[in-house]
Amino acid sequence: MDPEQFQKFMAEMGAQIMALAKLTESEEVVMKSVWDSEKEPVLSDVVERVNSIYEKNWKPQTVSTFLAKLVQKRYLELQREGKIYSYKILVSETDYKRKLYLQHVHFWYHNDMKEFVMSMIENGDLSREALDKLTD
Repeated sequence: MDPEQFQKFMAEMGAQIMALAKLTESEEVVMKSVWDSEKEPVLSDVVERVNSIYEKNWKPQTVSTFLAKLVQKRYLELQREGKIYSYKILVSETDYKRKLYLQHVHFWYHNDMKEFVMSMIENGDLSREALDKLTD
């Protein structure tokens, strides 16, 4: 993708993705637990994952509060089947990660992906060999 195509892509995708509400660190932990679930999770599933994987010691009410905020921010939808409430994902993990890196490139590199990649190479975060493999 040449720089002009990338700028167009950033403008089109950026507007949609940047519109996603910002998440707090705790909301990200809860959302990551939902994304990593194999099925639409219920509250107890999320509490279990948050506490075991992310080493939190959160009570169900705390997790429930974060889930309610994620519903309010339209990352999740609360679904009811009889007496069971589960959470349906509305924003994919891929879309959220894209939002994060687009914001980073926009803010720190003024939408210049080449400058971003060069910075990664200069800082030793991306080797030229790895970059070559990506372009093959």
